[in-house]
Amino acid sequence: MTNKEPPDQQPSPTVTSLTPRPLRREGDQNAGEPSPLATTQTPLPRSAGEEASEALDKGQIVAILNEMSDLLELDGANSFEARAYANAARALGSLEGDIGEALRDGRVARLPGMGKTLLARVNELVTTGRLAHRDELIARIPPGLRQMVRIPGLGPKRIRQINQALNITTIPELRQAAEDGRIAALPGFGAKSQENILKGITFIEQHGDHYRFDVAEAQAEAIAAALRALPQVKRLSIAGSLRRKKEIIGDTDILVSVERDEDRAPIMERLVSHPQVVSITGQGDTKTSVVLQSGIALDLRVVRDDEYPYALHHFTGSKEHNIAIRSRAHAQGIKVNEYGLFKGDQRIPCADEADVFRALGMTYIEPELREDRGEIEAALEGTLPRLLTVDDLRGILHVHSTWSDGKATIREMAEATLALGKEYLGMCDHSKVAAYANGLNENAVRRQHEEIDRLNEEFAGRLRILKGTECDILKDGSLDYDDKTLATFDFVIASVHSNFNLSPAEQTQRLIRAMENPYCSILGHPTGRILLEREGYQPDLEAVIMRAGELGVAIELNGDPHRFDLDWRYLRFATERGVRIPITPDAHSPEGLRNIRYGVGMARKGWLTPEQTLNTLSADDLLAFFAAQRKRRGV
Repeated sequence: MTNKEPPDQQPSPTVTSLTPRPLRREGDQNAGEPSPLATTQTPLPRSAGEEASEALDKGQIVAILNEMSDLLELDGANSFEARAYANAARALGSLEGDIGEALRDGRVARLPGMGKTLLARVNELVTTGRLAHRDELIARIPPGLRQMVRIPGLGPKRIRQINQALNITTIPELRQAAEDGRIAALPGFGAKSQENILKGITFIEQHGDHYRFDVAEAQAEAIAAALRALPQVKRLSIAGSLRRKKEIIGDTDILVSVERDEDRAPIMERLVSHPQVVSITGQGDTKTSVVLQSGIALDLRVVRDDEYPYALHHFTGSKEHNIAIRSRAHAQGIKVNEYGLFKGDQRIPCADEADVFRALGMTYIEPELREDRGEIEAALEGTLPRLLTVDDLRGILHVHSTWSDGKATIREMAEATLALGKEYLGMCDHSKVAAYANGLNENAVRRQHEEIDRLNEEFAGRLRILKGTECDILKDGSLDYDDKTLATFDFVIASVHSNFNLSPAEQTQRLIRAMENPYCSILGHPTGRILLEREGYQPDLEAVIMRAGELGVAIELNGDPHRFDLDWRYLRFATERGVRIPITPDAHSPEGLRNIRYGVGMARKGWLTPEQTLNTLSADDLLAFFAAQRKRRGV
């Protein structure tokens, strides 16, 4: 079924309410100071005086090292010491495998910048689940200063400067000082900085209780794993917006079924005693609500197993989908609620969710589609699409290496791609203007292509490495390489990484001019948004998409959970206009290749099929697609 209505307006990105520092996204210029906790996916250990957390994984340890960099700067430590923690976090983030094993076999000690002190700190985190030096810093730095790190564009050095000059220790005090004009009067600030601080404060006040999908999913899975281990649990599912693959999550729902009422209590007790739980906001016989260390609210509902299919549908949502389902059911004389489907007083027996939809005369609707965007009509007509899966993707595009700002060599990225069972890898290191990301000049491009040729001989019959680039779109819409250089690539992803402050009309024309370059194969992350951190520039996306359809240019769905750009709400609008969509990881390390899974979730949410996806093609067919693009445009 098609939808001719224009796509919904994109949601405003939100800022997470977690505490430690994120890394700046690779390949972004003009981003200002990084915003908080872009990379944290798991909770941090409790402070001194509390019981230690369960074993920390690599992601948690990386987040703590990044947080330490901020804490040290807030505390006035030597900038070299603070930078050492940030560098160690980056190095550790690129390390594959279990962190404990890497410590034991010496791989952590061999990482660049991992001196004796930092090695001891990592070992302390792995062995004890906490860091004494972190506890000391947290104890003496006012909480309000640590919370200010969440404000976009306001880094720890500037926070310390404000604190020392004005004795400001809380965000409300900071707002008042900005409104009074006292921030603008400080050396190095000015009226524009003051205005941006006020905007940043408003931003986090409005959206501070939201979380990226990957962060919320990791936390929910940790709780779910603990509950699944209980013998009383018969069936369990994460529900709500997580199950529907929303890019931003407000809270988390877990649904469990049991055979007997008396089986509920051990499950509730396991939840409230979990190390991640810091407070209990409600506790009853069938529902317990808690807050996790990260600040995420979680509801656990425990139902009898015969109620589970109905409850799973109900608590998966969305609200709009459920209202539409109830309206459809009412027309059939059926009452729908979380306890069942009822004809009169008789419950219609359903063993699973498929039975629920079948009883309403519909084919099964995948959770990702349940947003009341035409899925019910399509289910009634039997026209729901066969949605994309990870296994449909035959290759991976948009990957960076140590040639620019990646953390692994082309060989290492190729071997990791092979391990995922894929047939090809599209390298896309940055172009020359991206000096902040070690962008490649023309001579470096030539040498990289020589390396790719050698590796292709070595990997022949197993994997093909494609010569690509993530070429910057300059302010006027021209591309960062001349046509002679662009012609040497198999494909070109054109992306904006600078000059975000142009007007919507200027950004629209900028993107369209870039796509009109005959060597532009794919438009990369077309709004430049960084979820929870930075609003994207705001082109007229419908105009951009329509022009892409006319030109035959593909538009990327960037699967990095910081981005998810193109927004899933525009996918049907794009595919109805003939635009092919590559699902890419924007990976800067072998671990980053796993972003493909997230991207596929967003693609499914946008009704994307394998036929509409670019990298479901074989390597030969994909290269033929790129060649046809150029031929169509006269090159």
